Amino acid sequence: MRFDRNQFDLISKYFSDLSKILVASVVIGFFTPAGAKEVSLNVFLWGIVLAVGCFIFSVNLAKERQ
Repeated sequence: MRFDRNQFDLISKYFSDLSKILVASVVIGFFTPAGAKEVSLNVFLWGIVLAVGCFIFSVNLAKERQ
């Protein structure tokens, strides 16, 4: 299956948004007040890895589109 330019753009934006959501919920969520539920270091690190991976994937898709 081949994607056209619009589909590449849509998928690229999806993974870009996904990386933003991961950063906001997992990485920034790590710095919440002490009364909030604690985030383990394992979850924090996996959140960073997944966010960066989604961002790199979206950039590569955007390059492919051009």
